[in-house]
Amino acid sequence: MIVKPSNPQKLISLLREKPLILYGFGGAGNSIARWCSENQIDYIFADQHAVQKQKDTDKRIILPELLVKEYPNANIVVSSIVYYDEIVKHLLAMGVKEENILSYQLFLPERIRWSDLEHSTIWGTHMGRVKKIADWIPANAGTVADYGAGRLSLKEFLDPAISYYPIDYIKRSKETIICDFDRDNFPDIKTDVSVCTATLIFIEHAKELLEHICSHTFRTIILSYVTQEAFSNVAGRRASGYVNDFCEKDIQQMLLKHGFMLKEIKPDPANKIDTLYLFNNDTGGILHDYPA
Repeated sequence: MIVKPSNPQKLISLLREKPLILYGFGGAGNSIARWCSENQIDYIFADQHAVQKQKDTDKRIILPELLVKEYPNANIVVSSIVYYDEIVKHLLAMGVKEENILSYQLFLPERIRWSDLEHSTIWGTHMGRVKKIADWIPANAGTVADYGAGRLSLKEFLDPAISYYPIDYIKRSKETIICDFDRDNFPDIKTDVSVCTATLIFIEHAKELLEHICSHTFRTIILSYVTQEAFSNVAGRRASGYVNDFCEKDIQQMLLKHGFMLKEIKPDPANKIDTLYLFNNDTGGILHDYPA
C-alpha cells in the first residue's frame, strides 16, 4: 500500500486525538504503521491472529473481540483493503461507534502514480512467483520477453542459452528495453514465450498491451492478474493502484481470440488474491532464433 496522505498534518492531529488501533497486521497495516512511527504517532494492532503474529512486532496486538472492552473510545483504522467492508460490519456489530472507524483511504495519495508504486515495492518478496513462472517456460523455448521485468529476477531462473528480453518503463539494467505501455509504446519483438506478471493490472491500456503480446508470441503466454472474482471492491482496487477490472472470463476470451488456450492456473505465492495463468498456442510453433 502507498502511504502518502494529501494533508498529512491534519491526519496526524486526528490520529493523536485518541488511542489508535490499527485493525489488520498485513501489508497495508504495516505500511500505515511505518508512517505512524515516522510521525511519532503511538498505536497498537488488532488482528484475529494476534497470538501468532505478536512475535513479529514489538507493538501490542490484541484480538478484535477485546477492542470495545479495553479501548472503548479509541480511533480504529481499518487497514485491510481486501476485507474492509467485512471488518467495518463486524466493528459496528460489536458496538464500536461509526465515528471512531477510520478508513485506510485517509493515508492514500489523491492519485497513485508509477513512481509511488516503484517506491512502495519490496523487492525480493516475489521470488516464489518468479520460480513458478520459470517452471512453466518450455525447455525448448529459445526466446523470452518479460513485460514489466523489474530487476530481471526471472533471468536468474532461465537457461543461459535462452535469449531474454526484459521490458520496463525505466532502465534498471543495461539490458532493459524502455517502453511506456500506457502510451501504446510496445517493443517490436517476437518471442516463443511472453511473461507479464504484476504489471497488467496497473496499465490503463491493458487490452492494447494484451493484444500486442498475443500478436508477438509464438507459443506461451504467462500472466498474473487480480480478477474481479478475487477482489471486487472497486475503491479497494483503486487504492491498491489497480486501474482496470477484468474478470477471469474476460482474460480468457481476449487470449482465445488469438488462439491461446488456458492450460493451467496457480495461486500467486507473493499475493494471496493474485492468480498466475498459463496460456499456450499449440499451433504457433517454436522460434529458435533471435526475434526480428
